[in-house]
Amino acid sequence: MIAQVLPPPPGVAAWTGWEERVRLMVKPRRYEHVLRVAELAAQIARANGLDDMRAYAAGVLHDIARDLPDHELLRLAPPECEIDAAHPLALHGRAARTLLERWGYQDQVVLDAVEDHTTGPRGGNPVSSCVYIADVSEPGRGVNADIRELALTDLTAALERAIVSKVTYLQGRGIQVHPRTLKAYHALPCNAHLPCPK
Repeated sequence: MIAQVLPPPPGVAAWTGWEERVRLMVKPRRYEHVLRVAELAAQIARANGLDDMRAYAAGVLHDIARDLPDHELLRLAPPECEIDAAHPLALHGRAARTLLERWGYQDQVVLDAVEDHTTGPRGGNPVSSCVYIADVSEPGRGVNADIRELALTDLTAALERAIVSKVTYLQGRGIQVHPRTLKAYHALPCNAHLPCPK
């Protein structure tokens, strides 16, 4: 709904303003997911000696554009490839970043994690890894508990398993893998020598 995409209320610099903004932008069940992702991302970050506050922030913000209509996603994040054009939902991470930047959110670590949560971390940002893993393994999804548990002791191995799992799942169903996801896949140490999957 376009009417939802408005500048944030005055005083939004306070963190509670951002949380409220997300709550207003998404459906109630999505907001429950958002809170589970934020909590798990922070837990994963703490367990790995990383910035749990940034992980929590990125978790809260990651799906702010998830419930926007396709035409709004396309407007906020013009397609980079045919997958984006054919499946605008793939754009909701980039669209979320655009919204947040327009509203004055400036933490680049958090913004990168928000953008990357749909296609996989682009490297060099462990907060992105925490959010990506939390998004695919939060308890409400009922899947990937092994990845969630592994992330608490070995973030790199958990990220590897999460990305390989996603690529395998998509390929197994004949669904084209997003170029950004393939890039993340081939950046993994275990896959650097493999040919690019179609």
